[in-house]
Amino acid sequence: MKGFSIYPYMYYRLATWYFRFEKKGKISYGASILVSLSQVIILTDILGFFLLEFYEQSERQIVMDKFKPVYIILLLAIAFLNDFRFKNKYDIYKEKWENQSKKEKNLYGLIIFLLLIIPLIFAPIILNLFDYS
Repeated sequence: MKGFSIYPYMYYRLATWYFRFEKKGKISYGASILVSLSQVIILTDILGFFLLEFYEQSERQIVMDKFKPVYIILLLAIAFLNDFRFKNKYDIYKEKWENQSKKEKNLYGLIIFLLLIIPLIFAPIILNLFDYS
């Protein structure tokens, strides 16, 4: 798919799912929040892997204590940016992607599922595979 952007597509698919349960409006906040959460968790995994690889336990604790306010601000900033980015765009995305073949829809659905699940299980897997204590 030329010019394919995964996060707008993720928003579209999640919003489509949410609209089954909530009254259809111009935006699905649940879909926007899940996209934001996915992005933040991916960033957290990257930062966490970097900290585990290059810092000792005591240094990681100091860095994490100082990073908490920045993390909260980052989380809110990403959520507000995604809310602004996807506001009133569902119909545009629907027009663009509603006529996908079943094969494309399943493939991209799997990618979205992996983008939501893999970041959640990344940290426990890394912590169990390597002794980072």
